[in-house]
Amino acid sequence: MRNESPVPIPDIDGNPVAAVRRQDLPDTALPLLDSYDDIAADRDRFLWRWLYHLFPTFRLSCVDDDRACPVRDAKLVASVFAVVADDVAERHGDRATFDELTKIPYSDRRPVPSRRDVDGDVVRFLTDVWEEFATLYESGPRTAEFTELLQFDLRQVFRAVEYSYLANDNPGLVSERELWAHDVHNMMIYVYADIDLANAQAFDSDELSLLRRVCDRTQRMARIGNWISTWKRELAEGDCSSGVVVHALENDIVSRDRIRTLRRNPTDAVVCSTIDTIAESDVEDHFLARWRAEYENATRFASEIDSVDIEAYLEGFERILGYHVTSEGLK
Repeated sequence: MRNESPVPIPDIDGNPVAAVRRQDLPDTALPLLDSYDDIAADRDRFLWRWLYHLFPTFRLSCVDDDRACPVRDAKLVASVFAVVADDVAERHGDRATFDELTKIPYSDRRPVPSRRDVDGDVVRFLTDVWEEFATLYESGPRTAEFTELLQFDLRQVFRAVEYSYLANDNPGLVSERELWAHDVHNMMIYVYADIDLANAQAFDSDELSLLRRVCDRTQRMARIGNWISTWKRELAEGDCSSGVVVHALENDIVSRDRIRTLRRNPTDAVVCSTIDTIAESDVEDHFLARWRAEYENATRFASEIDSVDIEAYLEGFERILGYHVTSEGLK
């Protein structure tokens, strides 16, 4: 049975969905998004507006005031790159194209759009996306200091996408333990922090290790919000790799036979029955309690970090959780 006193969702003033729909996107990004609609179009613009609307919510307080707009734009363009990479691998199962596009951010690896079985249009599009990102990122005052770290963290994003690809191809592989180890990097929280730091002259580099320990928690918090708000839609698509579904499976809330049936033939009856079973359990409450534990764990670093307002950063993720829940199924 579902808990009688679930962990409460943070209150959000106004109508978050309406606020996102009203959000303007930067003029500089519109040509790339138009190209995205022509070439991929797996997501509508609600996702880009959702992200762009919320980026200031969890921007590190040390970012230079005059760099706020370039930082926000760079995060949007980086997100387009990562979302397309994820959709190529997870939605379309196109490993050949995924392998080529992961070469784009690295000067020592040259993508070949004409390679056999590769969707050249996608690779060329993402090459343009990365060039736009590089232009925005390289204008930061501390770019050189954080470039290698950014490249490392981007590799972790690609590793998360690859894990999702393997999990969808081999459903017996996925486990909640490995989701926490690999899948959470898909949230790009470290990458977003790297972009902030490249534009933050006030940041004390001696606090980098401590800040990344905070990001370790906030990345899991972001993943939990995403899981809670997308697992029903993903189940309807035959995708059973969400942490919510995997936790339900590992705790005998749903059976492996049910998941196998759903993956083979996600009929409305099977999908609705599975959703009802999980929704009536305490799985979502389990993850909300985990979110709160991660939040509380992160707060202990607030007194140890002087160059970043950690309390404000964490409050931003509280707002993001509310937005996740109120926009369920829309992104």
